[in-house]
Amino acid sequence: MNKSPKLPSRPSIAEVAAAECIRCADDPNVACVGFGLKFTDGNPKMEAALHFFVYEKLSSDDDIKSAGSQVIPDQIEGYLTDVRPYVAAKSTACPGSSSPTGDRGSRIENPLVGGSSTTVLGDWTSIPTGYGTLGGLCFDADTGDAMALSNAHVYGFDLGNDAIQPWLPTSEFLEASAKYLFCGGPLAHLFFWTAPSPLTAILTTAAAGAFIAAAASDAEDPPRWGQRTGVVPGAGVLTEREVVRLSAEPPHLPFPGRAWKTDTTWDYTRVTTSGSSSTATSEPRENEHVLVGKRVFTDRLNYQPGSRVRICAELVTPANNMTADRFVVAHCTPFDDPTRVVRRVLAPSDGGCRRLDQKLHQKPDARRVCIRGFTAQLEGSSQMLFRIKEGPFILWSRASGTTLYPATNAANPTGLDAVRLPQGEATYLVVPPSTNVDLLTFQFNSPFRARAFAANGTVVDDQTTPAQQGAPHTLTLRGLEIVVIELSGGNGEGFLAAICADNRPAPQQDKKVRSRYYTGTLDLPLNEPAGDWGVLVTSQTIDMTENGGDPIDAARRLGGIVDSANIVEEGECRCTVLFDTTFSVV
Repeated sequence: MNKSPKLPSRPSIAEVAAAECIRCADDPNVACVGFGLKFTDGNPKMEAALHFFVYEKLSSDDDIKSAGSQVIPDQIEGYLTDVRPYVAAKSTACPGSSSPTGDRGSRIENPLVGGSSTTVLGDWTSIPTGYGTLGGLCFDADTGDAMALSNAHVYGFDLGNDAIQPWLPTSEFLEASAKYLFCGGPLAHLFFWTAPSPLTAILTTAAAGAFIAAAASDAEDPPRWGQRTGVVPGAGVLTEREVVRLSAEPPHLPFPGRAWKTDTTWDYTRVTTSGSSSTATSEPRENEHVLVGKRVFTDRLNYQPGSRVRICAELVTPANNMTADRFVVAHCTPFDDPTRVVRRVLAPSDGGCRRLDQKLHQKPDARRVCIRGFTAQLEGSSQMLFRIKEGPFILWSRASGTTLYPATNAANPTGLDAVRLPQGEATYLVVPPSTNVDLLTFQFNSPFRARAFAANGTVVDDQTTPAQQGAPHTLTLRGLEIVVIELSGGNGEGFLAAICADNRPAPQQDKKVRSRYYTGTLDLPLNEPAGDWGVLVTSQTIDMTENGGDPIDAARRLGGIVDSANIVEEGECRCTVLFDTTFSVV
């Protein structure tokens, strides 16, 4: 069995900080030594640095030596240093009518830093009247897990409370609670929920609609079910009122367009002039509003100001779907101004989009996106503690850390800096919506597995690397709307060196599905600034039930429920908007 050669090692940043703390123990001006993000002009940067907290920041080397202190070099053991003022805590009176956090209460800090506003959700809750300050981030000495530090009056006195950042105004508390239900888990939102925007608001609202439809309305609504299954009143008995109680347990990430089930309990009571009768049922109910897949493209990749952008969307639905038509909308937003969203309704295409699709993808490589080799996200820190982001691709894992295998190592068969897949935990690769993904891999132990998940949450391909060791191999995954690939196995000796993805037409050999194109245009202003745009396409079901039609059938044709999937998990409950395609104004 081949084994990969050991990589040269150096002390971790935590070890260096501990050593420096001991070395500076007698320094009269150094209060303590730690580590965190590098600060430049008061703003955090995505660079790891040793933090030297000093009682007084002195302006020259002579002043430092005169104070009996030591000059701190720019780097130690290859890590940047950051000299920061040490400020002791002070107690000050604060009128209850003013916010102790000033205007930063609803400001999202990304990356998260101490001093931002925070509160908790759960049985103990300080929302909406109470909140406090996040003292800082720290790490469990045994497990390396990220942790947050604040006062007991902020987070409560018991274990298991769930924290969020930022503290939200009362008007946003409901949305925060919904996000808590969707993701759940200690500190999930504190670290990983992305900033609100018009697009996230659209999808949060759509999630609520999909959940209510699944729990209460699809197939048959609770009152009709109760009337059908309950006791029918006898002759002369009048019904005074009907009472329906419904409870449903939200599944993990019950977003619109995703395949999931919710455990639901219905309780129906009929109150009559001769007494009451009740009936109840508990069963899992699934989200029926799910596309098989979706592909979106524009007629060009680059446009001049004043140009017309043609948008095409291919929607793939089950062949037995009772409603073929959809209400389809393209939400277009410039990346430099995410609060600006331009919406265009897409109409069924007369065949032009299909012809354009075939023409654009005669050469699939023309719209292919590739990353060859990976770079360290934060020198000295575990790669998976901070996600690996390369171009449009994101790698994350629940493992405490992993390493890069350098191209300079003679045993590396690819000549590229590769990511070592951690042992015992899966690694997740987030890709733009694609129908074809190629992974350049190699291994020094057992094969590893790659499963491709569509945006709707279903597995669309499942491949395993060959048994050959120490040699490069391209693993190809194909399927409609691939957005996440799960890599598992390899016994800690599997490596990923490159990724290529494209959204070429997928073969429609499965007779169980049908495909339909929709199209629309967006006219760019003559003064439109240069920059990249994202296009998010939502699809909603249409209720085409005729007047007087079967109410049970009508219940399954609910209109206005979003069945497209545009949210992807890119971390431990970090969810983000998933753009279907992009274009550039040049």
